[in-house]
Amino acid sequence: MKLRKVTEGVLNDHNNKQIITILFYFLISMPFLPLAAYAVINPTQTVILEKQQSDLKKNLMPSLKFVSIDRQPIAPEQAGSSDDSLCLVIKQVKLINIDAFPNAGRLIQWAKQAQGNCLDEKGLSSLRDTLQWQLVVDGYITSHVTFTEDSYVDGTLFLTLIPGRLVSIEHHEDSQGYAQLNTVFSDRQGDLVNLRNLEQGLDNLQRLPSVNATMDVVLNSEDLSSQIMVTRQQSRFWRMDAFLDDAGHHGVGRYRAGATLFLDNPLSLSDLAYFSASRELDNHHDKGSYNFGLHYSIPFGYWLLSMVASQGAYYQSLLVANTAYKYHTYWRSLDMQIQWLLMRGYNYKTVGYTGALIRKSNRFLADIELEVQRSDTVDWQLGLQHLHYTRWATISGGINYQQGTQWFGARESPGRDSFSTARLINLTASLNIPFVLGGQHFQYQPTFSQQYTRSAVTMQDKFSIGGRNSVRGFTTGSGLVGPQGWFLKNDITWINPRLANQLYVGIDYGEVSEKGGQFLLGNRLVGGVLGIRGSYHNFGYDFTIGLPLDKPRGLKTDPVVFGFMMNWKY
Repeated sequence: MKLRKVTEGVLNDHNNKQIITILFYFLISMPFLPLAAYAVINPTQTVILEKQQSDLKKNLMPSLKFVSIDRQPIAPEQAGSSDDSLCLVIKQVKLINIDAFPNAGRLIQWAKQAQGNCLDEKGLSSLRDTLQWQLVVDGYITSHVTFTEDSYVDGTLFLTLIPGRLVSIEHHEDSQGYAQLNTVFSDRQGDLVNLRNLEQGLDNLQRLPSVNATMDVVLNSEDLSSQIMVTRQQSRFWRMDAFLDDAGHHGVGRYRAGATLFLDNPLSLSDLAYFSASRELDNHHDKGSYNFGLHYSIPFGYWLLSMVASQGAYYQSLLVANTAYKYHTYWRSLDMQIQWLLMRGYNYKTVGYTGALIRKSNRFLADIELEVQRSDTVDWQLGLQHLHYTRWATISGGINYQQGTQWFGARESPGRDSFSTARLINLTASLNIPFVLGGQHFQYQPTFSQQYTRSAVTMQDKFSIGGRNSVRGFTTGSGLVGPQGWFLKNDITWINPRLANQLYVGIDYGEVSEKGGQFLLGNRLVGGVLGIRGSYHNFGYDFTIGLPLDKPRGLKTDPVVFGFMMNWKY
């Protein structure tokens, strides 16, 4: 058997046998060696590299879209019993056509509050206006509440709910017609017109950055039927996005570059496809990394189907018996999800999702596979995402549950519990709080992330802190890793609209924990950052200076960490 060297030359038979023997004992004893003995294959590095790939994927995914057409209507003033001798004693309130409305429970609750009261003309109008307000709040903007003849009989008050129904959803004559509307809008002919459903349809259309869409409701006042006219404009069918940064791991290359080609609406279904590629730029023959990604997603009314396939590799040199051998990792992943709308209001949106995450990796030393490090895992996921707009802040958050399974030929990995007990819970939350100080506009932006588990998990599922996307002030390679942990990022940003840039300062805190804590170098990091970000035409930039404020004594890190990110969009 011949072993390929990174250095030039060919081993003779004697050296071949010697090196094979060394490798044999090395592979057997690897799990028991201290980390310093094979720092080039530091498990912490594996976690950080996995996290980097995950962050790149998340940055390319469209964010949760929210379109709100109207604000919350003002609730009418409630009127109680009247002392007027002409008031009507309300023993019972009956709502005609109530079964046609999904929000019947809320309407009935308002009607019950009027029972037992004596209502004059003002009180009756207030009750009708309250029911009408509830219809509008719940999105039934073309339905109507009215009194009819003989509305009051022997103590029973009758109110008629006239449903506003949909006739059709069509493109306006000024609209670009290369887009199917029946797949992005969930309503069909004869359904109740609901503003929340229409807003969700606009969300589906405008999930593509190149698309702008509006709509008009053409109401027939005689029967309250409506025709929805959509005006949609798409600036282009493809986009390019390229980036350059220094956020890579020093073990495989600090400087990275990548490009992504987006195809917007390729099948006229408001679908999205992209192909991405990135690699390190350090140009060392003994270390490096690259990866490719392919994405496709398509909306169907309340639903969104998505798929992301990725593959890549990273490699380094390992010194054995004064000879350098290539240690490289090949990985593949497939993330499939189904997302559906759970709740939607005038200022909030909640979606649920489920899916499967398939990950495979193989590690080689001098072209010999290290089977003990082979990983074939499949996890199913269940999660929620919430987006909420208030008068003082924008709130977003999510929870994700992940559990191992034996689907698609998965097998148990070393260091991981059995399929049925390997469980992870991840929580995320963020706020965006704008405020004005001294006539200047600022934002406070806290971001929280936590992973919780009681299971033994593989390295790729562990939680890491330290670096640009968690606790800043530390280089990508000087982080801490544990099965569970959390971090909190805090940014205060000064917005300069004249120069189209933002100056920000931040302090971050994070912790990781291990069962018993015996394998951790430390469990806490505190870092600070000062940066400026902005854009000029198609170019964007972000330059930072970070400082480590608190760290474990044995953790090596730079006293000052400089960072940059530049991107170009077309």
